[in-house]
Amino acid sequence: MASELPELVGKVLSRHPCAGVRWVGYSGGLDSTVLLHLLTRMGLPVRALHIHHGLSAHADHWQRHCEGMAALLGVPIKVRRVQVETAAGGLEQGARRARYRAFAEQLTDGDQILLAQHGDDQVETFLLRLLRGAGALGLGAMAESRPLPLAGEGRATLLRPLLGAGRAQLEDYAHACGLDWIEDESNRDTAIERNYLRARVLPALAERWPVRARVARAAGNLREAAELLGDLGAVDLAACQRRRERWGESVDLGALGRLPERRQKNLLRSWLASCGAEMPAAQQLDEVLAQVRDAAADSVPAVAVGGLVARRFRERLYLTPRLPAVTASADWRWRGDTILALPGGGALSPGADWPVGDYVVRFRRGGERAHPLGRGHSQTLKKLLQEHGLEPWLRDRVPLVYRAATTETPIAVGDLFRCEAGLPDALAWRFGWAAGAILD
Repeated sequence: MASELPELVGKVLSRHPCAGVRWVGYSGGLDSTVLLHLLTRMGLPVRALHIHHGLSAHADHWQRHCEGMAALLGVPIKVRRVQVETAAGGLEQGARRARYRAFAEQLTDGDQILLAQHGDDQVETFLLRLLRGAGALGLGAMAESRPLPLAGEGRATLLRPLLGAGRAQLEDYAHACGLDWIEDESNRDTAIERNYLRARVLPALAERWPVRARVARAAGNLREAAELLGDLGAVDLAACQRRRERWGESVDLGALGRLPERRQKNLLRSWLASCGAEMPAAQQLDEVLAQVRDAAADSVPAVAVGGLVARRFRERLYLTPRLPAVTASADWRWRGDTILALPGGGALSPGADWPVGDYVVRFRRGGERAHPLGRGHSQTLKKLLQEHGLEPWLRDRVPLVYRAATTETPIAVGDLFRCEAGLPDALAWRFGWAAGAILD
């Protein structure tokens, strides 16, 4: 019943206390409107986050509606416009990727993002994944709560406090409170798989079985089985020397290869899940394992998997975010007293001892030479980066620091080595972990 919703939501929130800001993913539809109204009626401080996908001719109207409703409820609202890419997975998957990327960029450490998926959505998700041949983790469907990796440091939490309710309860609540909401015209398009299930399949199933209750029970059992597999995956990840890298993470290939193949796949699933990635199809895992296992020692294969990229280098398997394109022709003037943000997600940070001065920073353009301290002569930068074991995919992104008065040879190459006497070892070249999170 609609009157039970405040108690239901209150219990979920009490199980998942928030150390930061509570955000509500607010589309303006029925579900998120009810959730936002419920939280304000319960006297909880929240902020609304509206994602403008730009996919509908009505998108600007939806934004104005959400801004108006938020003002009426006295809730601060933030609007994020996103670019939806459909090349990998189609429109629905592209919109989901863009939405979760916006969440990761907007939230900070300790925040929560509350989404309004309910029990009927859970049934649809379960059946869609069953029809796509998902395993235990996928059939565990949507979790009530899970970590959300951020674009910067730290983690937020994704929370779904309405999974124990059905759409009919939300409709009753909305009508009783006189709420207005948006009807997305795409929800009537039965060419979309989820809409087909909702309109054609689930009504017939519900005539004979209590589908929502049965699916909730099955999904709970499968999620418990998936958690056990996750526990095993965490043990295997530790045994394979999982470590944070400058860009992404890596594990030891030799230790991975000594595991049975089923545990190798389970390790990859657990690793992807912990990074906030999509769960890949079984054939994708087979491809990753085959390419990294069978690749020549001097090759650097890269396989897209779960929205991330699996790479091999020097007997380690890396899992990294996709690298955004950068241009090598730009120069950046820098005084050496602030963090310099670099294209592609990198940053050059000076330590307290780094001297303030007039510097130029640039990426490799080809043909550079450098003379590290302690070497008798200069060498090509390409050879020096190989010697230092810098991953090949980062070699065109290492910041080269020059004196502005002369840009013939660098005085420092990232935080790898210095080329001028008297300079302190006080630079840090870092990347933020931007998994881009695509999730259930």
